[in-house]
Amino acid sequence: MTVLLLTIMSISAQQPSIIENVLAHSVEEKVSSMQELIGFNDAQAQQLRQMELHFLLEVNKAERCFLCNKKKRIEKLIQKRDAKLQKILERDQYIKYQSLENNLLNKNNRLWLEGEK
Repeated sequence: MTVLLLTIMSISAQQPSIIENVLAHSVEEKVSSMQELIGFNDAQAQQLRQMELHFLLEVNKAERCFLCNKKKRIEKLIQKRDAKLQKILERDQYIKYQSLENNLLNKNNRLWLEGEK
């Protein structure tokens, strides 16, 4: 009985959670949309997918942490994410990415977005 219980627990631990699947799907859509608008390459897109998913999973962990200083922990995660974004993207790509993410630009601003591809 104990062996069966341990086997079931190990199998469920190996499968991604529903939250992780939803976050992965969200990241895929976000990065694909950003790649289409900004024009960064596939290698950069893959790095962004990994970085964004890791960031969201860590934020999710921080929000569920009972004894943690959630605000401070999330602020540190945001700073680390921003530093990684700057390493992955060229300067103009980074500015466009941040502008789109913060709703300073949208798909209707195509002229500016397409200006320096």
